[in-house]
Amino acid sequence: MGRPNRIQYAGACYHITLSGNNRQDVFLSNQDRRFCIQLLKDYKNRFGLKVYAYCLMENSIQVVLETPKPNLSRIMQGFSTAYTKYFNRQHGAFGHVFQGRYKALLVDKAERLLEVTIHTHLSPVREGLREKPWRYLWSSCAAYVESSLKEPLIDSDVVLSRLARSNRFIQSVRYLNVIKEKARQPQEPLAVRSGLFVAGEEFVTALGKAAAAVQAPEPEKALRNGQAILAEVAQKHGLDEERLRGRGQWRDLSAVRKEAVHRMWKEARMGVTDISRVFGRTPSAISQIIKAMEFPLKPVKPQGMN
Repeated sequence: MGRPNRIQYAGACYHITLSGNNRQDVFLSNQDRRFCIQLLKDYKNRFGLKVYAYCLMENSIQVVLETPKPNLSRIMQGFSTAYTKYFNRQHGAFGHVFQGRYKALLVDKAERLLEVTIHTHLSPVREGLREKPWRYLWSSCAAYVESSLKEPLIDSDVVLSRLARSNRFIQSVRYLNVIKEKARQPQEPLAVRSGLFVAGEEFVTALGKAAAAVQAPEPEKALRNGQAILAEVAQKHGLDEERLRGRGQWRDLSAVRKEAVHRMWKEARMGVTDISRVFGRTPSAISQIIKAMEFPLKPVKPQGMN
């Protein structure tokens, strides 16, 4: 079974984990950690990300971020590749640094962002470190509990506003109190729904409906879009729509008709049966046209020719 596609859309918020290959360490020195943080800063500036939290452990990286565009895969591929090249060059190593592809959980920003940042900052506790989470150097926790500290990398205001309206000092004290309280309790994993979401049922349902609306437009809408494409193609080639839908088999006319069929199927997402009705062909004939446009045959070279 193939891996599921990433859920990507403008404004999506994710809890991301990058784990070391075969559970090996991804940081061998503080210089490695500093490079990783600087790389995160560079990607924040380059892609306009919002970074809500991070925590660097010996063999993993956790980041909570928001993407203004639906391009998480591009961002993470570039980030992991850049760090892998640095690590291998720095330590004379070869091959993969991270285990497979990254794990990305889609977070309900409105309801679960505070919970997810706290979970991220409690990583040292779950790993059994004696150091207090708010004193751990390689996480963003200090950017939350220090009222005078405004770390440019971390967008803490959105999270802290859940604890108090505008007083940064009160916000920081309350966040620290929550961290202390949670650190004393048994550590539980994030409550993940369907292996993909840190969210309630309403969020998942609403997201599913939105995705369905984008991926499968209503038949009426698809038909309208298809008719518009047919008119555009006819005008582009100086042909009458009736003639384009007709039975004429001249080479130039046939090529334009194939262009229209392919675009109506691919861009307007019209079904093969609906397209066949527009052109008065059988669904099988329309399928053959689409197949030929999607997978054009390559010319075969005569034997003996290089």
